[in-house]
Amino acid sequence: MTGTVKAADRPVLVLVRSAPYWRWVLATMMLRLPPIMAPMAFVLVSMEYRGGPALGGLLVGAALLPGVVAGPVCGRLLDRLGTEVWTPRVLVLGAVARLLLAVAFLQDAPDWILLLCVLVGTVITSGVSGATRTLLNKTVPPHLIGPALSLDSIAVELVVISAPFLVALSAVADPLYALIAMGVATLIGAALLHPRSRASATATPEDHAAPAAAVPVPPAVPSGSAAPVAAEPAVAPAAGSLWRNRPFLFWVLVTLAFGHLLGTADIGVLPRVAEDGGGTTRAAVLTGVLGAASAVTGLAYAWYAHRIRMGFVRQAVVLLLMMIASSLAIALVDGYAALVVAFVALGLCTAPLNTVMNEAPGHLVPENRMTEAFSTLVSAQSIGFALAGGLLSVLPVDQMLLLGGATAVLTLAAAPALLSTRRPDTRPARPEPSREYAR
Repeated sequence: MTGTVKAADRPVLVLVRSAPYWRWVLATMMLRLPPIMAPMAFVLVSMEYRGGPALGGLLVGAALLPGVVAGPVCGRLLDRLGTEVWTPRVLVLGAVARLLLAVAFLQDAPDWILLLCVLVGTVITSGVSGATRTLLNKTVPPHLIGPALSLDSIAVELVVISAPFLVALSAVADPLYALIAMGVATLIGAALLHPRSRASATATPEDHAAPAAAVPVPPAVPSGSAAPVAAEPAVAPAAGSLWRNRPFLFWVLVTLAFGHLLGTADIGVLPRVAEDGGGTTRAAVLTGVLGAASAVTGLAYAWYAHRIRMGFVRQAVVLLLMMIASSLAIALVDGYAALVVAFVALGLCTAPLNTVMNEAPGHLVPENRMTEAFSTLVSAQSIGFALAGGLLSVLPVDQMLLLGGATAVLTLAAAPALLSTRRPDTRPARPEPSREYAR
């Protein structure tokens, strides 16, 4: 019993000792590198081999937009075929497409062949982000999903920071090496997610057998309660179409708003600083401050989230309100110091909300729709991010920044209608750790 209590109080220490979890983290880091490297890598290769950035811009669009549309469809297909078996296979195919792109550039292939390589690599791997989140359910026990996602948010910041440097380092010899690095990273991710590789890293398979979606969902914790209530009759995840699952649609809107808020900060930072006479250095500092604040709260949330007696929905509402206020501050404050504070405030909310919106939906959809659901959330976040860029293209920067919280306001307005049924605040009590895993 003592070991169980210690494991519940120290989830980070349990995860630190979990080889399967760190294999999963490394795999997700490898798989996040290519999409983040792609814009800079495509433009560099285009300038080197085609004499200008135009083709690179076209390839960037081909690497972004089709994946947003195809993600939920490919996620559904992975659910049907088997996520554990087919995710590494589609990753190998995606890696081959990325390596063929490098060969096509080297052989001076026609533009349509280059475009085809990018489209195939993008579409075929578009469901992978949702699949990796599904595989986390099979990698750690249900009560560690939240802390695992919080620690993963730190890994995200590391990838975002390191990807441009990796492109620059690869391009010192030849920009093609950046494309090759993208393909190799995808192959490494496929190897780490291979069922045999995952099985060899799992010391006690019994501890990872029950996915989070299969855990009974008890009623929400009443506000002011000292501890989570005991599980009553289980609330089964809603079957049927995800688009008729209103609680899940709430989280789709939350994810869309999250992407819009972060996109507003990331895309608008340089023109916002330029308005005050600053340059790229100050903008880079603000972006770094945002990432650092997110990493700090990600670690803190991993340690202490299990002590929060507030449901997922209430946490999301509070965090969205704080992010709306931070976004407005970015638009309205005067002086660089005040701008730094506003970016810190936004960053402090980023990792906790990212954790909540990636954990809660796992309790609302059946296991056989899990990859589709998480792929839908990834697409929603990408749409929100793209919305920020679209607004900047048609509006002055001050108006674009003021509208950064618009989708969040709409999400909060829609919440009563989407959550008015049986689960107004769907937070299950995180299951107690098993004795075997705690030991």
